[in-house]
Amino acid sequence: MKKWTPDPIYGAKPWVMVVAGALLAVGAMGWSLRDGSWTVWRSLGCFAGAVLASSGGAIIQMRQTYRARSKWRRAGLR
Repeated sequence: MKKWTPDPIYGAKPWVMVVAGALLAVGAMGWSLRDGSWTVWRSLGCFAGAVLASSGGAIIQMRQTYRARSKWRRAGLR
């Protein structure tokens, strides 16, 4: 059985992923620009931030699509 999560936390999780990923990616880029060189760890940080942000965005989109479809199904209009 899945662990229950309150609605505000459930809704905020993907947005936290998007914001944290964007901060990580932009931070790694800024750090590299400031120092004038890329390292393996900065590259991995930028890549991880991009993956985190895009995963959060995909989750948000899937939830919106699911809710739109299930709303029509419940109303009996489809």
